Amino acid sequence: MKHETNPTYSGRGLGLFHPTSDGAQPFDEPTRTPRLLLRARDDHSAGVDGAWWPRTTNLTTELHDLISVLADRVGTTEQVSFDWNSMSVSQRGIDRPDGVRVSGPLPDQPPDIMYVFGTDGRRWELLVIAPMTDADGAFDTMQKAVGVDPR
Repeated sequence: MKHETNPTYSGRGLGLFHPTSDGAQPFDEPTRTPRLLLRARDDHSAGVDGAWWPRTTNLTTELHDLISVLADRVGTTEQVSFDWNSMSVSQRGIDRPDGVRVSGPLPDQPPDIMYVFGTDGRRWELLVIAPMTDADGAFDTMQKAVGVDPR
């Protein structure tokens, strides 16, 4: 397979991306670093793998940035399952195809937990914190979610 030489506009205000032949997601570097805290790599305790505090309620507008940052841990993202709001569903309907399957929640999936599936079959669980949460509250919640003592 040959590397694509023609860039494609992402249509999300994220600029150009170059699809790659090595299976990497074809997304630019994040335009705004996601507010994300992940559990330590060697921490395999129960609970979520990380916590994400998006900037807006339209989560799909930040999805490519989130996937780009998670690539180091997740690898190539195949699917994202979440209890999307109507704004996110509408946005996703007008977005260009990007190879990531976005679905509603799986049975028994908590409404504030996002599942991110890599192509290797592993599932990552992220606690999604409401965007309108104040900064101190969000940071405390993120630390508790990944097992960091905020004191």
